[in-house]
Amino acid sequence: MNEKKLTRSDMKRIAIVDAATLEFQLKGFKIASMDDIAKRAQVSKRTVYNHFSSKEQLFNAILTQMFILLDTFEPVPYSSETPLAEQLTLLANHEITLLKTDGFITTAKVLIAEGIHSPDLLNDAMIRFSKKESPLTSWFKAAATAGVFKTEHVDFIATQFMAVIKAFCFWPQVTQNVAFPDDKEVQRVTDAAVDMILKQYT
Repeated sequence: MNEKKLTRSDMKRIAIVDAATLEFQLKGFKIASMDDIAKRAQVSKRTVYNHFSSKEQLFNAILTQMFILLDTFEPVPYSSETPLAEQLTLLANHEITLLKTDGFITTAKVLIAEGIHSPDLLNDAMIRFSKKESPLTSWFKAAATAGVFKTEHVDFIATQFMAVIKAFCFWPQVTQNVAFPDDKEVQRVTDAAVDMILKQYT
């Protein structure tokens, strides 16, 4: 099936959202202006308003972009016939691929910052996010139901697993602008996360 070709209007809309993401990251939501967003997107201010009537609408577009990205990653089914190490490695690779997707870290920086400075902007998003179960959590719950783990605290295990991954593949990039780990380092992180789960809970 052929992908829909982007129109000039579509491309301008994408440029505006990307520009807004950078402006919000650099200046914060309250200080960033529609004028600066238009300049960064290399479009007229009128064009910005044709697509978005306010900064709030732009912020919601950034949130929607994040949810669309999260929705592109389908749940990983638990299998009683596949070795746990292999499944956990697949889960880790799945999450790391998401974290290194173009724009994910930049968007995360904006959402985290505005969550602190303007929490009202994120209220609806957090309600929506809380209702969405991640593919990783779904897998851990299915594995726990199958009696794989030596604990009933499934959410705790899943959080530990993600904490190891994000300690190298998310938080340093968000808080210190550190480059994303190379393939060799990613493999070390993955192996560490998988070994931790296998040794502590199986």
